[in-house]
Formats: sequence, C-alpha cells, structure tokens
Amino acid sequence: MALTKRVVGGEKKSIKNKSNVEKNSNSKLSNIQKHLMTGISHMIPVLIMGGLLGALSQVIPYVILNIDPSVSIIDAINQNQYSAFNLSLLKASYVLQGFGFTLFGFAIPMFAAFCANSIGGKTALICGFIGGYVANNPIEILSFDKQEGFISQAPSPSGFFGGLIIAFAIGYFVKFLNEKIKMPRNWMAFKTTFLVPLISVIVTLILMVYIITPFGAFLNNLIKNILESAGKSGETLYSIVLSATTAFDLGGPVNKAAGFIATGFTVDKIMPITARVIAIVTPSIGLGLSTILDKYLVKRRVYDKQFYQAGKTAIFLAFMGISEGAIPFALERPQFTVPLYVIGSVIASVFATSLGAVQYFPESAIWAWPLVENLFIYIIAILIGSLIIAIVNIFHRNSLIKKGKLTIS
Repeated sequence: MALTKRVVGGEKKSIKNKSNVEKNSNSKLSNIQKHLMTGISHMIPVLIMGGLLGALSQVIPYVILNIDPSVSIIDAINQNQYSAFNLSLLKASYVLQGFGFTLFGFAIPMFAAFCANSIGGKTALICGFIGGYVANNPIEILSFDKQEGFISQAPSPSGFFGGLIIAFAIGYFVKFLNEKIKMPRNWMAFKTTFLVPLISVIVTLILMVYIITPFGAFLNNLIKNILESAGKSGETLYSIVLSATTAFDLGGPVNKAAGFIATGFTVDKIMPITARVIAIVTPSIGLGLSTILDKYLVKRRVYDKQFYQAGKTAIFLAFMGISEGAIPFALERPQFTVPLYVIGSVIASVFATSLGAVQYFPESAIWAWPLVENLFIYIIAILIGSLIIAIVNIFHRNSLIKKGKLTIS
C-alpha cells in the first residue's frame, strides 16, 4: 500500500513538473512574441510613411507623366523636354524619392531598436538601433592587397534578418549585464550611463562587423553561385531558385544577390526576369490579402489591429514594385511565414514561366506590366501565389488562436 502511494505521488510530481516545464516554455514563447510585436508596432509607421512617399515619387513620373520606366527621374529632368509645371512635378518627385527611401531605410533600425528595448531597456534600444542601421549599411572593413596595400571594402548588408538577430542578441546581452553586474548604490550611475553602454556598444560592433554581416556576405556569394548554376540548367530550375531567393528576405542581401545575377542574365538576353518580378510582389500581396479575407474565411480577425493598415499598405507597395511591405508579417512569425511566402512565390513564378509569361524589363511595378508577354497568365500567376499565401496563413493563424497559442489584441 505504501509502495502504491509512493508511485502515485511520484506520478503526480512528474505530471506537475511536466506542466511547469510547459508553462515556462509557453511563457518564453509569449515573451519572444511580445518583443517581436513591440519592434513591429514601432516599425510599421516608418515603413508606411517611407513606402508611401517612395511609391508616390514613382507614380508621378511613370504613371502621371507617362515617362518610360527605363529613364531615371534625374535623367528625365536633365532632358528638359517638359513644361515648367511638369518639370516642377519631376523635381518634387526626385525630392520625394530621396526622402521617402531614406525614411524607408529606417524601418529595420526602428524594429531592432524597440525589440531590443523591450528585452533589455534603454541601453539595448540604442545598440539595437545601431545594429539595425549597420544591417542595412554595413561598415567598410580593411583588406590587404599586395599591389595597393590596405583597401576598404563594404560587405553585403545582412538586411532584416541581421536586424532581427542583433535585436535579440543585444537585448538579452544588456539584460544579462544589468542583472549580473552588481555595484554599490553610489556607483549605479556609473554602471547605467557608462559601463553597461560601453560594453554593449562594443559587443554590437563585434557582432555586426565580424559575425552577422560576414554571414550575410557569405550567403550572398552562395546564392550567386546557385543562381549562376541554375541559369545554365534550365528555365524551370532557374525560376524556382530565382523566385525563392528573391522572396526569401524581402529586399535584403539574398534578394539583392538574386537581382544582381538575374539582371545580368536579362541584359544579356540569357534568361527573362519573369520569376524575379513575380516573386517581388507576391509575398506582399498575399500577406496583405490575408488581412482582408480573414473575416470572410474564418469569420474573425487573425491579426492584431495594427496589421490591417499594414496589410493595405503592403498591397499598395507591391503594385509599386516594393516588397518590404511584407516585413512586419515576416518578423512576427518568421518560422512559418517566410517558408509560406517563398513557396507561394515559387508556385506563382513556375506557373507563369511554364505557361509562357515572359518579361525582360527589370521592373516589377504595375506600370511595367504592359511590357509583359502573356500578361493575363502573368496576372493569374500572381493571383494564385498570393491566394495560396493568404488562405494558408489565415487558416494556420486561426488554428493557433483556437488552440490558445496565439492571442489577438
């Protein structure tokens, strides 16, 4: 009898321990989601404002004034073939372009700053902002050349994945320093205003310059090699690789590497750029549609309120040829969302290219669509890929809500 009690008691204790482990695991996941959402909520206004201004700067010359998309705004101004009023519009669009895309470039630093701040406080905020900025604008490093001596080189940017990594790394590092460094009350000001910030910013420098950015450069070179090989092996394989790498990080280093190779193949008339331009717009349209269709498919909201304006903006930016409107969605649940929109983009691109849609002009914005051969197939392909992304994402999020794994505010 006593033996039975001990066994039952042991089972109860085991069940209780298992329950505690599950609670701790859920708590950690909930905290990570909270940190992500804090960063995203501060990033969205910057992304919307910068993206809208940047998009407007393209609408004026290429839609309103009907200038050939291959002509840059500054070249159009220098041609001096327009009336005084149209020339003023062009000059205004040039200013909008510079200001809008400069503001747009602060989306990742803002995300990294406030995500890190949510974890480690004000010191982490500053380091997160610095890290996020360097993710977009990597620091030049010195390399030695036998003929020229030391020369400076700018590595490839690590993009929003770099911002995501540095946000969590520096956030938890600052939190660790604040908890572990113990000082007398009289020295607290020294700790919070000098010691912890100094250590933190040095660690940020080391991580961004010597670890995160080189990894981004390595990834770039790897993708370039893959794309070069794929370009010689057949259009279907090329479309799969090109669309996957284009969609993967939404304007980041992998996307830019894909663009570099694809543009070269297109200019040389080796391969069309169809798969790439489709993959630029499909993720943003698909994720944007998920904020519109959820109430019809599952009769509820599956996102926090702030995402519904971001969804409309993402669709608008997609038609302007800007993929970064999908970044807030990708950052919220990257483990599911990134593979989903990559797969959706691949399906759209393969569908289009296999049925004869061809585009050689390297522009994904809607004003370049008349240059597409078999435009109907091209549009249907984007619609199919976007709907796959939207529908799968809606039902997945709805399932998480039902299971209590996702809370919507």
